[in-house]
Amino acid sequence: MIKVNDKPVEYEEGMTVTDVIKKCNFMFPLLIVKIDGVYVTRDTYNTTPVPDACEMDIIHLISGG
Repeated sequence: MIKVNDKPVEYEEGMTVTDVIKKCNFMFPLLIVKIDGVYVTRDTYNTTPVPDACEMDIIHLISGG
């Protein structure tokens, strides 16, 4: 089990950041992702593994004027 924004999410072996984003239905293109407080760059979402029992923060950025 992992936590995403303080909510429990079922862990699957081999998950990447991209998998978690899809599983949690984040649709916005601009996201800030941290795993256990460490920032993950967008270009590594497909290759960054998500460890079991971690805490993730996924924040979508909205711009406007």
